[in-house]
Amino acid sequence: MQESQTTTPSSESNAEGVSTDSGNTGTPDTETGSQKGNREARYRTERNAAREELTTAQARIERMQRVEVERIAGEHLSMPGDLLGLTGNEVADYLDDDGNVDSAKVAADVAAVLTERPGLRKNAPAFDPTQGTGGNKPKASSPSWRSMFQ
Repeated sequence: MQESQTTTPSSESNAEGVSTDSGNTGTPDTETGSQKGNREARYRTERNAAREELTTAQARIERMQRVEVERIAGEHLSMPGDLLGLTGNEVADYLDDDGNVDSAKVAADVAAVLTERPGLRKNAPAFDPTQGTGGNKPKASSPSWRSMFQ
């Protein structure tokens, strides 16, 4: 059993089944069809390349935002990555409306983490560099060959 297709003499359908009015009742113009196909293929290729670039750029921006959040948290925390893990927040929670890192939000969460867990605070130096020198700066003389032979 064969299916019959009815076509209108003034309309033709392309490979995707879309009807195109060419005004020709004969065979389709292969040159125009191939140019249209090449142009569409080029646009699809450009679109896909642009989507890949956009995805790559978005991932890079997210990494930079995460580094900035950790840099701000690192001023007070010994391990800045702990901020995101302990608070359960994402980087997006520390962004303002323009997509910039809001340092006030980061500082508030760092303060909250340090009140709960003060052991995560950045270590202070264990010595005072001014002790033992009498408060004076040591002489800044460098050894020379002459002083070695005297």
